[in-house]
Formats: sequence, structure tokens, C-alpha cells
Amino acid sequence: MMALGQESRTTTVLSPSPTMRLLAHRSGTSNGRNQGKQNLLSCDVKEATDKVINSKSKQHVFTHGLHRLQHFSCDSPVHYMMYSESTAAFISLHSDNTVWLYKAEGNKQTSLLHSTHFSFMGLTATKVSGCLVGWGPGPVFTFLDSDLRPLDAAHDALDIRVCQAAEHSTELVTAGVGNVCVWSVRLMRCKVKITEGLQHSTFTQMALATSRSDRPHRAFVVSGQVVTVVDLDVGKVLEHKKDLCSGDITAIVYCSHLDYLIIASQELSIRVWAPNWELYMTFVGHNGVVNSLFYCSELNMLLSASVDCTIRWWDVEEGDVVECIDAEQKNPPLCIGGTRKGDTFFSFSHQGVDFWTFRSLYTLHCKLGGDKKVPLRQILVSPFPAPFPTRVLCVSGDSDVALVAAETGAVLTSFKAEQRILCADYCLHKEILLALTEAGTVLQANTLTNPITLMREWRGRGQGPWGQRDCVTENDAENLPIPGLACCLALYSYMAETQGALEEWRSLQERRGCRHRNKASLDDAKNKFLIMLGQSGGCVSVLKLDSGKVLYRMPAHNGQRITSMQAYPENGCLLSSGEDMTVAVWRVNPYVQECLSKQLSLHCGQPQVYLAALGPQLVLTFEEPSSSTFSLMHFNLLNQNRTDHPPREGHLNHITGLCVCPDMEVFVSSSMDGTVRMWNEKNHLIRMFQLNAVPECVAYSGFRGEMFLGIRGDLYRMSCAKFLPQIYQQMLLYTYCAEPLPDSPILKNEEKDNKRKTVSRDKDKEEKEIASNLLMTEGMCRQKEDESLETSNMDLAALLLGTVKCKKGKPASTKETQKEAFDRYMKIIYRLPPNIKVPSTR
Repeated sequence: MMALGQESRTTTVLSPSPTMRLLAHRSGTSNGRNQGKQNLLSCDVKEATDKVINSKSKQHVFTHGLHRLQHFSCDSPVHYMMYSESTAAFISLHSDNTVWLYKAEGNKQTSLLHSTHFSFMGLTATKVSGCLVGWGPGPVFTFLDSDLRPLDAAHDALDIRVCQAAEHSTELVTAGVGNVCVWSVRLMRCKVKITEGLQHSTFTQMALATSRSDRPHRAFVVSGQVVTVVDLDVGKVLEHKKDLCSGDITAIVYCSHLDYLIIASQELSIRVWAPNWELYMTFVGHNGVVNSLFYCSELNMLLSASVDCTIRWWDVEEGDVVECIDAEQKNPPLCIGGTRKGDTFFSFSHQGVDFWTFRSLYTLHCKLGGDKKVPLRQILVSPFPAPFPTRVLCVSGDSDVALVAAETGAVLTSFKAEQRILCADYCLHKEILLALTEAGTVLQANTLTNPITLMREWRGRGQGPWGQRDCVTENDAENLPIPGLACCLALYSYMAETQGALEEWRSLQERRGCRHRNKASLDDAKNKFLIMLGQSGGCVSVLKLDSGKVLYRMPAHNGQRITSMQAYPENGCLLSSGEDMTVAVWRVNPYVQECLSKQLSLHCGQPQVYLAALGPQLVLTFEEPSSSTFSLMHFNLLNQNRTDHPPREGHLNHITGLCVCPDMEVFVSSSMDGTVRMWNEKNHLIRMFQLNAVPECVAYSGFRGEMFLGIRGDLYRMSCAKFLPQIYQQMLLYTYCAEPLPDSPILKNEEKDNKRKTVSRDKDKEEKEIASNLLMTEGMCRQKEDESLETSNMDLAALLLGTVKCKKGKPASTKETQKEAFDRYMKIIYRLPPNIKVPSTR
């Protein structure tokens, strides 16, 4: 922040950027006339910006999801492909009976031609170390070594069209014309042959379901549009399902994670069936027949490849498409597959083989929204380094607050308010939650319990009319609007003695689960914690944390509503923005009564949505929905220079969050356009991260260059350090990161009550035995109490009658005693310094 010296009040006028003025001028000012053109203009700007980003800044854009690694052209078409864990290689079989091996070297795959004549229809990896099985066409079942040389062949094989390995055994399951077989790989013999009831079926697709306590090991085999369910344990057909779809089935896969069967057919849809054959959901989106399905249990993701030359990623639990990728080939992908871990995927077409990887920009850190999926409106990270733990305060929906451990993602404790919460803050050192309700009430709650216990409600604080005690003239007190309801809140935490604060916090952890809190312990002479309230009538009120008493009030923002506040205790500053389109910079001195003084006022000429500061650099976000302009502006508080970014680098939709990363000296913004963008101190776009969801808010985690995002009501963790330029990665290397402290959840009050009940039962017997002894001594105690009471009554009566005489007589008055009495009198009245004589050392 700016260097704050003596009090100064400066007003700076910031005009809108030329681009924003031009777009606003072109779009006009009449909402009724131009509302119909707004969507068209938005689409035009978005399309133009996409073209610029794709053409000039593609190297700065990172996308969450599938990312193409490499493409291999093939002279002969691929008819089968698989991954072998034993050789750590992908193997493709071609129409000219050649075999290609693809092995990873760094991030790329290299291909090796296998010259052996190879006429198998397919390959399946086994759980025998380094061995595979080559099968088909027809009754062919051959055991192969790691170099694909034959070791043994089965002599009793039936026709094989498809083969898969059982998940929890060394067996293989095959299916073909009129048969389903279970094979022992080590013995190379067929253990189970099922042919009864299958004579007229030619099976081309198969999915295996693992055995459960209530269901056997099953196979779902497909012939046309019929799915036949086979019990592989006893070797019999269970049922034929003929009404699952109206067209031929083109792909089938079993989702072990959810126990669902997923089927694609010529109807251009993907249907998900529950265990009881109820239709769970239907995925629609492909414009062509789906050729292949692949379910990755490790990532819980479903991939589909279609003749419309696209690959889609589906979320089975949410029931929605997450991503659609253009294969960028003339020929559509015929098959898609990958490793069990989900680190590499493949697809092949008549043109060749493509390799894909899953680039994970963000991962689920803590599930908060539940089934309701209410939005996550606020994320606040405690800014204090180790040995204090890092905690994340999350405000979800209307009235839900959760305190989450930043390292583990565990919910430590939670709070449910009776009214809608506008915003909240958290005092880690005192273990206090502060929440501001829609009615302007400040809630103070104890975070040492689970759930969080409400301690006090402060209604109407700072809302009264201006008076003589406020820092305003009599004329201003009459003309200023009433401060009104509180509409935003920020906690100003100034730490002067960190060691004392740490010791106090550690002592508080010993009282976890205790609902009673000592009000006096919240008052601190050295470390100051002030509640800053921004009110609807243009007033900033300062409240004490312990009592909620209004310490000081200042008029602000020309009597208009204050929209947001940010506290920066390390710089002694407070930022506020209001509906008067200004940003105020306040100097804070927490040790005096008049603790607020305005340093600077910036008139922006347009409403600000978010604000953040890093040193002297202030960042504001502006929006002009009518012109589809969503931008960031940097303002240097020292030299008062303004910096705007190029229009092509701006967001394409409403901005949802803004935060600062001090370790890298960058700012991060999130938007409804599904991107998170990183800006340097010159307001240049460093990186853009394209998500597969809309970020609801963003906050810096405080370490390792990680961000916290709100997505669909849940808390996500975004690690973007490895995608940053080298200079920023070096800055993170030189940043000290202390070892994370264990931060376990607080036991719920119900659990503690149960434990106390158990302990109390054990003590009942002991208390009964003690009670008998107490009865014996109770009479003696009462007798002594009666005697002492009678004696004190007699002494009191003697004092009232004046019959009490001092046994020791009053001493005679001397000059010395008179002088001593007079000196003491003068010291008490006039507070004279003591007359101390230092004896001579001679």
C-alpha cells in the first residue's frame, strides 16, 4: 500500500478507459432501445475475442480436461488397440497384420514397428507377469510373452469376438457366436462354457460386473439390440433384455463406482441403467452414432467417441456433459480407451492413432453443497503463517458457514444462521466467527464448538443519527443521511505481539468443545481486533470485538451505500467502495479513539465490482454489460498512474471474484465465462485457465501458488504453479513454506455429551458412597457456621452502638508524623514525585 504519513485527503478522478467509453458510446444509453442488441453485441465480442486468443495467445491458455499429446499417422488402418501394464506400452493391431508399440518418453509417445506376422483379432492383458492373450478371429486363444511370442494355445476354444479380463481374478471372459466362456489363463483351459439359450446370438460387445454380496459375477453381452445377462459363477443365462433401446447397441460399459450399466445405441443417445433396470439418466449431445465408450474409475469419468468427430467427457453423477473435444481429423474416432490410472488415453481412426492426457487444473477439496448445490458465495483464507494453521471460511447459500482445514479439506465446524448472511469474517486468534445478516445484525459466534455456538447478536450498531460524539460538525450532523443498516463487514486484525497471540490460541485449543467463553479474554491491550462496518447511508463504523461497542464513526461515499470493504492490517489500511462510484483509502490507527482517517478518494466514474491491493498497487474490476466489457484496472497509489489491459485480454462475462497472490506479486480474477485469469503488476495477462465449470468465487490459499475456487457449491483446489512462467516458479521456490500443522475436526457436541454421560455413569457409584460420608459431617459443618454467624452479628451490633474500643491506644502526634501525613496528602492531591535520596557510596 501507499506510505501513510500525516493525514491527507486527496480526491483523484479516474475516467473510464477509451475502449469502454467507445463501446458504451456505440451501444448507446437507452436501455429500452438497445436491450435487444445487447446479446448480439455480446456474441460478436466473444467470437472476436476467442479468435484473438486462439491465434495470438494460445500458448498462454491452459484447459482443464482432455488435451491432445500426439498424433501418429498409419499406412494401414488400426482395427484394435489396448494398453499393457506389464510392458508399459500401448499396442495397436493393423489390417496388414503388423503390430505397433507406443512407449512414453517424457510427455510423448514413440512408436516401434513389430515385424512379426500377427493375425489376431485382438489382445488382452493378463495378470500373469508380462504375458498377454491373443484371440480371434474364430476359435483362437493363444498365450503370449512380453515380446508377443506364442507360449501356448487352447485346443477347446469356441468362436471369440470379444475378450475381457476379470477385475478381481486371473480369469478371462470371452464371447462370440452362441457362447460365453470363462478361461483359466495359467492352465489355458476353459473353466465355464455357456451355450444353452445362446445358439442364435452373435455377441460383439461385452461388459463385466464384479460380484457383490447379493449378486454373482456377471457378464452383459450384446447381440444387436438385446443385452443378455450371464451368471459366470454357475454358468447360466439369467435374462435377455430386449427393451433397453430401439436400435442396435454400439457400445456398452459397466460403471463399477455407481453400479450402473451404460449403453450407447444407434439412437444417438447414451443411456444409464440402474441395477433394477430403471433408467437413471440419458445423455444426449452427439450428432452421430457413438462408436465407443470408456469409463475411468480412477477419475470417475465417462468418455464417448462418435462418428461426428467429437470426443465427449460426461459426469455420470451430475448427469451433464463436462467437455466436448473436436478430434480435428477427417475420419471419426472408432474407439477410445486408456490406462486404469487415467493418465493417458488413446483413440484411433482410419487415419491413425491419437494420444490424450487429462490435464487437471483443479480438484475437489471439500464437498459443501451436498445435493442442493447452493452456490459458494464467499471464500476467506486466514492470512497468518505457521505455527498457526491455515483455515478456509466458506459461506454457502443463504445462511450456511463452514470452517475448513486448508491442508486436508476436512470440515472443522459449521454454522447455520436463522437469517440470510451477507458476508462473514473469521478471527483465528480468538476463535471467533463474525457474520453480518441481511437485517444489519452482527453475529458473534464461538468456533471452538461443533456446530459453531452463537454468543451474541448486535442489532443496530452504528445505525443511529449523527451526534456530538461523532467526528462531524453540527451542520453536517443535521445534513448527513442516517448511517442506516450495515451492508458489508471486514475484520481488522493488527498483531503487535505474535508470541502472546500464539500462546493464547494454543490455550484456546485446550478448551475445544466448551461453549462458555469469557468476554474479558476477547479484549487485548496489545493485539487489536476491530470490526469495520460499511453502512447503507455512507458511514464506516468501527466496533470492538469483545463488546460490539461503537468505537468510532466516519461519514463516507457521499452518504451513499458502501458496497465492499477490504482490510490490510500489514499496511495499516482499509479500502472501501460505494455506490457513488468512488474508492476510499483509509488510514487505521487501532490504538486511538479516532482510529480512522481518509487518505485518498478515487472517483472512478463507473461502479466497481471487486477491489484488491498489493503494496501501492490497487486493482479494481469494472463491468459494462451493455457493451459486454468486463475489465480490470490497476492504479498506483504512490504516483497515481492508471494501467488498463488490452480489450482482447478481458473477461467475456461477469467477474465473480478477485484476489491477490503476494508470493508471486500477481492478481487473479474469475468470471462466469469459465476462466481464471492471472495478471502481473503491469496489468498484463500472464496465464488464462479455461475451466469446465463456472467459478463462483476465488481466493489465494496462502502457499505454493494454489487457489481455492467455489464450483457448484463445493470448494475446489487449483494448483497452477506448474503452468506459470519460469520466473514465477522461481519466486515460489524462494518463498519459505513451513510444515503444515495437523488440524483435526472439532468433535460434535452430541458426541461430547455422550462421552460425558458415560463418564457420569461411572461416577454415580462413587458419588453415592461419598454422599453417605457427607451426611455425617453436614451437621457438624452447620453447627460451626451458626456459631460464626452469631459472632459476626454481635460484632456488627457493637459497631453500630459505638461500644467498640481499640485495645491499642492512639499514638501521640509528633512533628515527624505530622510532616509524613502532610507529604502523603500532597502526593495524593498533586501527584508530586517521590523524594528519593541516593546515599553516597563514599
